[in-house]
Amino acid sequence: MDAADGADLGPCPICGRPMVEGPSLDRHHWIPRTRGGRDQDTVHRVCHKMVHRLFGEAELAAAYADPEALRAHPEMARFIKWVRRKPPQYLGRADRPRDRKRR
Repeated sequence: MDAADGADLGPCPICGRPMVEGPSLDRHHWIPRTRGGRDQDTVHRVCHKMVHRLFGEAELAAAYADPEALRAHPEMARFIKWVRRKPPQYLGRADRPRDRKRR
């Protein structure tokens, strides 16, 4: 099954929305590789970008190395509440193809 068929890959560990194969997904190392991390999971790209927008690598390694800790952070909780209303294939504004007519 491909993304057009709606192949569900289970819930995103960060936001809980279903994950569907395609460009809306990314891989996240729970402990950054620069800090020796190896474990990684598939997450929504928009969730992954928010994690790295809010936290540096040292902070991720020390305090936010699992989904529960991330979800407990107030800014992540606010983001998750917002993103849960978006479809599983939602791409953030920076990831959408540009509309050539608007140039």
